[in-house]
Amino acid sequence: MLVSYHSHSRFCDGKGEPEEYVRSALSKGFSAFGFSSHAPLPFETDWNMKAEALPEYLRVTRELKERYAGRIELHTGLETDFFAGCTDWRTMPGITYTLGAVHFLPHPATGAAMPVDGNAKEFKETLEEGFDGDIQAFGEAYYGKIREMLLSMPPNILAHLDVFRKNNAGDRYFDEEDEWYREEIAKTLDVVSLTDVIVEVNTGGMSRGYLKDPYPSWWILSGIFEAGIPIQLNSDVHHPDAVDFGYEAVRSGLLKIGFTKQRVLYGGIWQDVPL
Repeated sequence: MLVSYHSHSRFCDGKGEPEEYVRSALSKGFSAFGFSSHAPLPFETDWNMKAEALPEYLRVTRELKERYAGRIELHTGLETDFFAGCTDWRTMPGITYTLGAVHFLPHPATGAAMPVDGNAKEFKETLEEGFDGDIQAFGEAYYGKIREMLLSMPPNILAHLDVFRKNNAGDRYFDEEDEWYREEIAKTLDVVSLTDVIVEVNTGGMSRGYLKDPYPSWWILSGIFEAGIPIQLNSDVHHPDAVDFGYEAVRSGLLKIGFTKQRVLYGGIWQDVPL
């Protein structure tokens, strides 16, 4: 079944109207599609939805559900940030699911939000200013915050689990074989196993040229399979043309690992369907 529950339109940092994504998904043979703009934040960014746009977002996506009923199942979600004092969007009227993410970590002295998955310059600044250049401390803080989110405010879907490696091309900062890194992943998957959270397989880093493989890395996906954790293939799409970017190759890789199903929101319930 072709689906994606991770998408960004003009309401946040994506391009184009939500309906353009629906039409593209229909043309690709999708059964379901979800809107998941970045939820509003209490501080300024250039990629989150503004709070004043939220009512329109809910209205537009609701109207699209009605307009395309019987042709494709549509859902309205949010990609939400987890940090101290963050809003819990999970019970907001009109929102049917959330993708949880850690995009920022607090500066140890000022508490200011420091980006984790920004551009290369921003990542380096967070590393140097927030962690004195200690990549292990940075990584442990990131994955520790992911585990805190899973235990205290679990989303329906865990977004791009290892986005921490986005700016690590050529092992610039760390090797994924490093013992500390493997331990952080193992501890995080142990916590995921205690929840009903779905781990998304995200092709967004591929479509935007950051990576040649999905989030999470293939070795992590093997661990997810062994642990019996449910997955969901999402495109994290920012342009209508890329709603299924990389799906064929990534699906092939998932099948080789042993995955045969993905967990989706369809027919009003979360259920496992053929991958």
